[in-house]
Amino acid sequence: MIDYEENVDLSKLCTIRIGGTAKRVYFPKSVEDIIQLLKISQDSGKKIIPLGVGSNTVFRDGILDHLFVSTSKLKRYEIERSEDHAVITAEAGVSFKTLVSLVKRYNLEGFENLSGIPASVGGAVAMNAGAFGSEIFDIVEQVEWIDSEGKLTVSSKDEIDYGYRYTQFQKEGFIYRVKIKLRKSKRNIPQIIKEHLKERNIKQPLDLPTSGSTFKNPDGISAGYLLDKAGLKGFRVGDVGFSEKHANFTVNYGHGSYDQLKKLLETAEKLVGEYFGIKLEKEIRIVE
Repeated sequence: MIDYEENVDLSKLCTIRIGGTAKRVYFPKSVEDIIQLLKISQDSGKKIIPLGVGSNTVFRDGILDHLFVSTSKLKRYEIERSEDHAVITAEAGVSFKTLVSLVKRYNLEGFENLSGIPASVGGAVAMNAGAFGSEIFDIVEQVEWIDSEGKLTVSSKDEIDYGYRYTQFQKEGFIYRVKIKLRKSKRNIPQIIKEHLKERNIKQPLDLPTSGSTFKNPDGISAGYLLDKAGLKGFRVGDVGFSEKHANFTVNYGHGSYDQLKKLLETAEKLVGEYFGIKLEKEIRIVE
């Protein structure tokens, strides 16, 4: 029997704290549970919605009847160390905080730029999360995932379709486990991570509920720059707005709603399109 909860407040399952109620959320503990849920999805016609930390996810208001699947109980991991490298194999629900603790403990290089992202392994890999010029696929070696028919597939990095803030897993399958490879470093990795976290705190509105980067950066230019020049830095629709610290960060100032957020995004897309002739593409995932 797969664990589940009914009538779940979705605002508690995303970092911007906006959303309605899920009729049911499942909590698989094994790959067998995931396979079973994917078969249920196929049979019922309900879309499967993986849930991690929810740092780039926004839910609409009202009752949502998708097949919500939380990875919060998929937290097993192991680490294999050699003279020069370490390989961490982590289930989808393993948090970046856990990876940071391993990286600091063994002074491993390659993850430090990603260390402040509020994410779980599965969600980060699905969107190819990145920061400070690095992305998770710089260190991914292998992904174990289940397709829509319930087949477990093991794919090497070279076999996966991925790019800037994109992977094939946004369209198909469910990530179960990921293998990443890191180098043993001669640098002081804990100190470098400390500096990265300090910089994030200065530049990003981490004191408010936020969905993080809202739009993808168009080729050769920052989405934050475009939003700022369009006069949207600090712009609000009700209790939802673009941060005064970082124009590409959407924040909830108190009792933000999905309708307010939707209007904010539509306004941003319209103004940037008019001023610069650029069509912004959302980085956040909206579940309606």
